[in-house]
Amino acid sequence: MDVSLKIVTHLPIRELWRKDGFTTTSRGRSLSKNEITQLLQAGPVQFAVVDVGLPPLGIAINDCYRFWRDEAKSHLPSAGSKVVLSQQPDGYCYFASEWDSETTAPIVVLEKHH
Repeated sequence: MDVSLKIVTHLPIRELWRKDGFTTTSRGRSLSKNEITQLLQAGPVQFAVVDVGLPPLGIAINDCYRFWRDEAKSHLPSAGSKVVLSQQPDGYCYFASEWDSETTAPIVVLEKHH
């Protein structure tokens, strides 16, 4: 199958892919805001945003700090809190998980719920 035609059909995802052929099914732990902050303090992170009906969106690794500050951080609910989407900023939130990486940068997948 042509990966450029693949889209996310449900959440949570069981596989992460990119147009360049990279694929992984190694989903790791769920991540909190604090845990992502710790990963970013250690170095760059490869963010991927997944949303039903769209292909995964990889955020350029050199843009990870701006993306975290301007987009992701405010849309990640507090750990253990009950999520009411209508009460989230802009009506959506992300749930984060760490995935095994073939590179040195950790992969953080943000699953968008709206």
